[in-house]
Amino acid sequence: MRAVPASTVGDLWSPQTDAGVVAQVIVTLVVFGLLVWLVRREKALVQLVVGLGIVVLAWYGFRTIH
Repeated sequence: MRAVPASTVGDLWSPQTDAGVVAQVIVTLVVFGLLVWLVRREKALVQLVVGLGIVVLAWYGFRTIH
């Protein structure tokens, strides 16, 4: 029987496969979409959440070219 390696925080933060990256981006979009929906009545909070979402997605993009 083959042992399955346990996931680490590093594996979640920086996935090694394309499927992992796609899953990470989808989860990020869902989480930030939910956060925008939760703070939708406060314009400043919406801008903050959208800005943080853009920074996180830009970080993912930078990671792919680095």
